[in-house]
This record gives sequence, C-alpha cells and structure tokens, in this order.
Amino acid sequence: MSDAAQLADQAVSVLSGMKLEAEVYLEDNAITSVSVSGGRVESLEMKEERGAGIRVFDGGRVGFAYTADLGAGAVRSAASAAKAFAAHIDPEASNRIPRPEPSNLPDPEPGDLSVGRLEAYRKTAIARAMEEAARAVDPRITRVRQARYTDVVGRVEIRNTTGLSRGAPFARIYGAMELQAEQNGELQSGYASDFALKFGGLDPFKIGREAARRALAKLGGVRAPTQRADIVFDPEVTGGLLEALSPTLSADSVLKGKSIMAARLGQRVGAASVDLVDDGRFPGGNRTFPFDGEGNPTKRVALIEGGILRGYLHNVYTAAKMGCPPTGNGFRSSYAGPPRISTNMIYLVPSAATREEILSRVRKGFWISEVMGLHTIDPITGEFSLGAFGHWIERGAVGGPVTGIGLAGTLLELLGNVEGVASDLRLLPSGSAGSTVLVRNLSISGS
Repeated sequence: MSDAAQLADQAVSVLSGMKLEAEVYLEDNAITSVSVSGGRVESLEMKEERGAGIRVFDGGRVGFAYTADLGAGAVRSAASAAKAFAAHIDPEASNRIPRPEPSNLPDPEPGDLSVGRLEAYRKTAIARAMEEAARAVDPRITRVRQARYTDVVGRVEIRNTTGLSRGAPFARIYGAMELQAEQNGELQSGYASDFALKFGGLDPFKIGREAARRALAKLGGVRAPTQRADIVFDPEVTGGLLEALSPTLSADSVLKGKSIMAARLGQRVGAASVDLVDDGRFPGGNRTFPFDGEGNPTKRVALIEGGILRGYLHNVYTAAKMGCPPTGNGFRSSYAGPPRISTNMIYLVPSAATREEILSRVRKGFWISEVMGLHTIDPITGEFSLGAFGHWIERGAVGGPVTGIGLAGTLLELLGNVEGVASDLRLLPSGSAGSTVLVRNLSISGS
C-alpha cells in the first residue's frame, strides 16, 4: 500500500470516529519544471504537493475544508470546519455523499511513473531541444520567450464513510514553446505545446518546429473583407471551441437556467454530422483516469448523436437532482477545492475523411488556425464574437495569411452548419481533442 493510500485510510478513520458522514480526497504530487531561453536554463523547479479536501454531509447540507497537514489532528480540525460551514447551507435532498459504484471497465494506462526519478539534465535537454529546433527552422525566428518542460507524477486517493475507496497513480509529461518571428519590422508570435504519458513520447523537435511555423505563417498577413464564408478549423481551434461549448452541457448550468442547451434534450442542436462525446477513458488522453473527483467511474458519455442532444455532464448532486446516474464528471483541479462539473475529454467523433478531403470541399473560404476570446462566449445565449487568424482557401488549397478578422454567430448556428469532421483527431494538453472541421456559411468581419 502506498503512503498516500495509508494516509487516506487514516483520514477516513478519523472522520468515522467523529461520527460524520464525510469524504476525504487526497492528492500526493511531485512536479518538475524546466524553462530555457537563449540556450540557458532560466529556472529549474522541483516541488512536492500533498493535501486533502474534506467534505462533510449533514442533513442535506454539505461543507468543505482542506488541509496540507495530513496528521489526525489537522484532519479533525478540517472536518470540524467543514461541518461548521455546512450549517450555513440551505438543506437539499440532492446533496448526497457518493456511494460505491462498481465498474467492470479496465483502468486506463497511468503513464510513466518512473519519470519523476529521471535526472534533471535529461529534462533540461528536452527544453533545449525545443528551442534549437525552432531556431533552426528560419533566421526570422528572432526570440524565444520560453521553452518549458514539465512533468507531474502523483496519486489520487478517495475515501468516504459509506465505504467508497478509490486510488490510482498518474504521470504526465508536457512541453510548451513560445517565440517570436520578425520580418521587415513586423513581429508575430507563435506558440505550440504537447503532452505524453511517457518520457520518450514527447517530441521536442515537433513542438519547436510547430511554434516556429505558426509565427512565420502570420508574417505578411492581409485583411479580409466582411462576408459570410465557409470555414475550416484547425484541430487545436476545434478543441478550444469544444472546451468553450462544454459549460452549456453541464447539468449544473442547465439546472440554473444558464445554458442554451437547457430544455433541449431530444431536440436537434446540430447538423447530422455532429456526434459529440466526452470520454474519461479514451486511451492516451491527458485527463483520462479511472474515476472522477467524487470516486465515480469515468465512462464514455454520448452528448450529441446525429445532431440530437442526448445528455448532460453530471456529478452526484446533479444526477440526484435530475434522476439519472452520475457520468463521472465531478472534476477537481486540486485538493483545495470541491468538485465541479467538467469534461474529461470532449471531442467530435471523426469521420473517415482526411483533412485534404475536407479542404477539397471548399471552393473559397478560410482556414482558421488561431482564435482569441473563447472565454467571452455567452453560455446562456450561445452568442460569440471571436478574433481570429488564418489563411485563404482557394479551390481546396491553403493560401496566404489573413489577419485581423472576426468570427460571429451562435453556438447552435456553429453546430448546425458543421458539414465535415476529418479523421485527424489530435489529443490536446488541455484535455480536449480536435479534428479538422468544416463549417459552412459563418459570418466573417474584416475590412
């Protein structure tokens, strides 16, 4: 048994001894981060984070507190504080402690747990390789703001006084690159990132070249006239749009009337080509894990099928409120906060069409490789107005750069105009996944 598992067992024993209906969520993480610029190591950080969040359920009320001290006295104090906080909450029958739910699904791969023991120089070499690869692409790459390598190795343990007991390790490796290109006084930035479950799975040369390519591609951009046009989204942009869409599919938002998807179950919300899924067990996903932040097994959740809304994302509370099972989407970003509803890995189910086949369907339009302002999308109305950068498309061929354009519309319009989802599904560090996607007749603002 790991140290984390022993500590979680000891903590739940304390809670049981206090005669509480309560839960302990424990994290034990080790993080290494290296930043390189100009060939020099700017920072090398190694830290450990360990702590527990305590939820107390008391007559339909729930209170939360956390502690970085896992001794019995500190756990007892945190539990007492959580119980005191719960006294100020209005009781509601749906505030229920999670109950053990068996799963016959095999646990996903945790990742390379030995990465935390690798020598620092090997991790520094990854960051340096990113920078060297970027600079080798073109002399117009004039500045590397940062090449960063990060790995996280940890373990999550959940216990509660009803008998729920879950525990699993994980390891993730990340690389990120930010740089600048210059031509005739024009400066453009480029950013790229990736992740892997194994140390050898992260390709620093690919990250460096991709960041350089993105910066160089922006040089010499021209304005486009205001129009309605066909749009092809880069996989990374698609992933970002899906992440921005995801709050509208949260059952919590639906219950509060803060989602455009409220009261639309069984109705058409997208084109027939739209099959939207969230899958917490997708092989190789960044947030793939056997259970969520409440201990419920993760699973594949069909949200939209053939354009028809089929379901929402649930935690224990919303599932009880709406009379359905939890979907394994009670996500925690840290032991220092209670669970909230979030996606595990949201994506559009790919078709068999290649990216080239998707592009060939566009006589004239835009390839969009970057958008800004996704956080401004209104989940209640679905309205959006986003800054964007991309390239012309002429008869299926990607051409010169276009800058200073905006995309406007609503999420329902966007989903309703999807005509094609390519086969090039890419798993993203943010936790989503994206494919090349064709959307017809969107509003473009320009010159």
